[in-house]
Amino acid sequence: MTLTVNSLAGLFPSALNVAQHTKGLSTLMNRIAVFLLLPCFVMTVRAAEEAKHPRVLGVAHIAYYVSDLSKARAYYEDFLGFKEAFSLKNPDGAEHVVFVKINDHQFVELIAEDPKNHGFLHDVGFETDDASGMRTYLASIGVKVPEAVTKDQAGDLSFDVTDPFGFTIQIVQYEPHSLTAKGKGKFMPESRISTHIDHVGLLIGDRDVAAKFYGDAFGFEGTGDNTKMKIGAGPDRFELGFERKLATIDRYHVKDHICLSVPDVPKVTAMLSAEPAAKSFREIENHVLGNGKHVAELYDLDGNRVELMEPPKEN
Repeated sequence: MTLTVNSLAGLFPSALNVAQHTKGLSTLMNRIAVFLLLPCFVMTVRAAEEAKHPRVLGVAHIAYYVSDLSKARAYYEDFLGFKEAFSLKNPDGAEHVVFVKINDHQFVELIAEDPKNHGFLHDVGFETDDASGMRTYLASIGVKVPEAVTKDQAGDLSFDVTDPFGFTIQIVQYEPHSLTAKGKGKFMPESRISTHIDHVGLLIGDRDVAAKFYGDAFGFEGTGDNTKMKIGAGPDRFELGFERKLATIDRYHVKDHICLSVPDVPKVTAMLSAEPAAKSFREIENHVLGNGKHVAELYDLDGNRVELMEPPKEN
């Protein structure tokens, strides 16, 4: 006697229905299990990626070569109202670097050396909470890094890399007992015209190449046409300057810059313009963007641009 599925169904209809129902239920349960476990899997992968890619917390500094340290101090401290947090000296005792403080995490560094490239720009610094992990990660994606992270003269962990356009980018991790940390909560007078660096900008040769490098290396996220990239989870940004013509030193001075966040730009520029010292510097340029925000352009004695910009308007 040959048994087929149909004949079995005739002999044992209930049992077969139960078996088919059980098989269908089992398949359904497996699919539900996969559906429920998928988010967990994705979260695990994301967690692994985040652990592999240390965070960049924000802008740490912009560092300029200056032709005259005392005159540079007069501009950033006496005129713009900031205060020196500390300075570093050469072995012969001469001051070498002055750290002008914007807030506990952001500085303008004034370096008493002859300029070597890109106008008067020495480097741009970004803060991380894991310098060693960042060095390892950058090496893993093919970025040339030093053999180890070391403590700099201020006592913080740091290392330098070079971007595709020749700019020096410093990664810094502030340490608890460094000169940076010892000044926490200090050297921030009410006279300073801003409490935050909104963004730093560099004159780059290819916007797409720059966006990919800074996205892959530091996790910066492009916004709009990638003219500005978001840094980490905070408010800081990175601006990609671009020239269609051959860049000159003057254009590097303009494009390599810091932008300070100022609630009321016209009020601040009017105050600065009324200062007797204003006659010693290039005239302040004021204009209004298409979105209604006021912007001003200031230049120090070496031609470096300091941009003032109002924060985004609240809806």
